[in-house]
Amino acid sequence: MRISSAVLVPLVLLSPSFLGAQVAATPPNSITVSARGEVQVSPDRARVQVGVETQARTSAAASQENNRKQAAVLRAIRALGIPEAQIQTLDFSVSPVQRWDNTTKRTVIDGYRVSNIVQVETERLELVGGIVDGALGGGANRVAALEFYIQNRSAAEDSALAKAVSRAKSQAEVAARAAGGSAVELLELTVGGSDGGNPYPMPMAMARMAADESTPTPIAPGTRTISTTVTTRWRFVKAP
Repeated sequence: MRISSAVLVPLVLLSPSFLGAQVAATPPNSITVSARGEVQVSPDRARVQVGVETQARTSAAASQENNRKQAAVLRAIRALGIPEAQIQTLDFSVSPVQRWDNTTKRTVIDGYRVSNIVQVETERLELVGGIVDGALGGGANRVAALEFYIQNRSAAEDSALAKAVSRAKSQAEVAARAAGGSAVELLELTVGGSDGGNPYPMPMAMARMAADESTPTPIAPGTRTISTTVTTRWRFVKAP
């Protein structure tokens, strides 16, 4: 009688997820570059904030004087051809003028101060100096702010972004060559914020000097820098 024996081999099935975990894709070698692009743009619009501040013993007297002077300021501005839609009251306030009396040991009101500030917007930048001079000549004693800005920034921002990406690509290629290879593919692109520069106020001393000497106030809009930053990651392939 012949007896045979068999060896049983267990069969193990590997799930797809297990296989995927064992054969994970190796991240590509890469180069990360950040770059900045910027363009110079001339402002096309301006805001001027001028005001009248008066003080008197009573609030009524201070308000009446302020109204009279502010009316003259508005007439001077309108005379330059500024439309009503571009002139608006920005702030009006009435506040007591107080001091501490050491004799009575209490706060004493010596009078009242009234402030009225108007804002003028114009795309005719050549009128900005005339607006300041006209307002000061009409009785204004405050130039609260003078700002030049760009009304439509989209085209300039797009140009700055294109320059930033081009600069990043160029830097990645230089870095890749220095490392003995090449940057062959853009893997990731992150766009940072856009910066358009800050407005600047006109010094009050300068405005008063121009009014006192009866000479036109010199105004130079200059240019604004609009910039954008990007961060990029490129696939790096080493040369054979």
